[in-house]
Amino acid sequence: MWWIFSIASALCQVGRNAVMKNLGHSLDEYINVWGRFFFLLPFALAASWIVGFPRVGVDYWIYSFLAGFSQVFSTLLLSKSFKYGEISVTVTIWKLQVVLLAVFGIIFLGETITLVGFAGILVSLFGVYLLNVREARLSLAEPILLLVRERGMRFALLSALTITPTILLFKKTALLGDPYFCTLTNYVFASLLSFPLVIKNSARYLPVLPRYLGPFLAMGLFAATSTIFGTIGYTRAAAAYVEAVKQIEIPVTLLVGVLFFNEREQVQTIWLGCLVLMTGLLILIFSS
Repeated sequence: MWWIFSIASALCQVGRNAVMKNLGHSLDEYINVWGRFFFLLPFALAASWIVGFPRVGVDYWIYSFLAGFSQVFSTLLLSKSFKYGEISVTVTIWKLQVVLLAVFGIIFLGETITLVGFAGILVSLFGVYLLNVREARLSLAEPILLLVRERGMRFALLSALTITPTILLFKKTALLGDPYFCTLTNYVFASLLSFPLVIKNSARYLPVLPRYLGPFLAMGLFAATSTIFGTIGYTRAAAAYVEAVKQIEIPVTLLVGVLFFNEREQVQTIWLGCLVLMTGLLILIFSS
C-alpha cells in the first residue's frame, strides 16, 4: 500500500506549494526556500520524538549531510528555472527526474523496476507533458525546443539531475534510520547550508519574519508531512514509483483552481492530460 503514502505526500505538497506561492508575493526566493526547510523542523522533531530516535552510525550522518546539500542545490536550481522560464514548461522538463530515478535507483540502490511499472511511469509522464503544454497553450514540441533555446529550461534540467540524488539519499537515510529522523536531520543540514544565502541575499527580510510566522509554520507542517509520507513510500517501493504517483498533485492543483477559483475554462485544456496521467498511475499501482 505504498501508493497511499505517495498520494498523501502529494496532497500535502499541494498545500505547501500554495502557502509558498502566497509568501512569494511578499518575500524573495531565498528566504522562502530557507523557511520551507527551517519551519518543518519542529514538526519533524515532534514526529521523531514520538516514534523514538533510531541508533545510527557515521555513514548515516555522511549521507544525511549529502542529502541536505543536494536538496539546497536542486531547490535553488528549480527556483532559478521558474525565474527565467515558463512554469508549465519548467515542470514538464523537471519531471524527467522520474525516469532518472528509475535508472539510478536500479544502479545505486538495487531497486527493481518491472517493464509494466516502467510503462506506467512513461504514460504518467506523457500525461504531465500534455497537461502542461495544453494548459500553457504550447505545441507538443515546444518544451523540447525551449530546452535548447532558453536558459530557464536548462536550469530545470539541471534541477532534475540534482533532485535525483537528493531523493535517493533521502531513501538511503530512511533505510539506515527511519523516515521521521531522516526528515529531521536532512533538513537540519539543508537549513544550515542555505542560511548563509539568506544572510547574503535576503537579510532585509529577517526583521519582518515574525509577521509571517503563521504562514511559515503552516508551510512547515505541510512540508514535514509531505516529506515524511513520501519517505515512508520510498522505504516500501522503488523511489521512481513513489515520485510518479506523486505527480497527481499537478491535476489536483489545477482542479483546485477550477473548483475554488472559478477557472472553469481550464477544464477543456486539462481533461486529456489528467486522463492519461491517471491511466499511468493506475498501471503503476496495479503492477506493484
